[in-house]
Amino acid sequence: MDYAYRFASADRLYLNGTNRCSNRCDFCVRQHRPGLGDGRLWGGPEPDEAELFAAIDEQGGAGAFSEIVWCGFGEPTFRLDLIRAVSPVLQQGGARVRLDTNGHGCLIHGRDIINELAEVVDEVWVSLNAPDVSTYVNLCDPGHDMVNQAGDPPVPESFWDAMLDFLKRACQSFEVVGASVVGHTLEPGEIESSRDLAETLGCSRFRVR
Repeated sequence: MDYAYRFASADRLYLNGTNRCSNRCDFCVRQHRPGLGDGRLWGGPEPDEAELFAAIDEQGGAGAFSEIVWCGFGEPTFRLDLIRAVSPVLQQGGARVRLDTNGHGCLIHGRDIINELAEVVDEVWVSLNAPDVSTYVNLCDPGHDMVNQAGDPPVPESFWDAMLDFLKRACQSFEVVGASVVGHTLEPGEIESSRDLAETLGCSRFRVR
């Protein structure tokens, strides 16, 4: 799989560090195609630091982009180690670092990782995806690629709670935080309810994808 790819903007580079994801969203593009933009994103081993930097260099190097985004065919925070190792180098090269996440990172790692991310990431966008827990569980089918101490995946509803908690606390730790939903999966009223929910959590930026 390609570890760095361009999509939509020539001034932005995306990093694909893992195919692991705690969700299996009905609307996710990985269910329907092997890649996005100029990247083939599905399959293959996860990159180490050297492989990721090599992929960035193949795209012109970090200095060629004003923004570099952790966003691929998996949930980036599964590779917290990679985010923390690589992001400071990208920032030193002049790029703004953004994380697109489903907000499950703390649940994935079994600890609070907000501060660890805030040290190396400039901007965070959280996939809210729904106005309530039942809609979220139906759309996102959470509970994959991870187990708890008993060897079982956490209950689906806990992923909704974890995401809301991540979004709320991210708003207190990052300069820029946004929440997003996928427009064609929700009714207009559900989109507005999602926007209201984001605002109650302290998130002033909202995007319909």
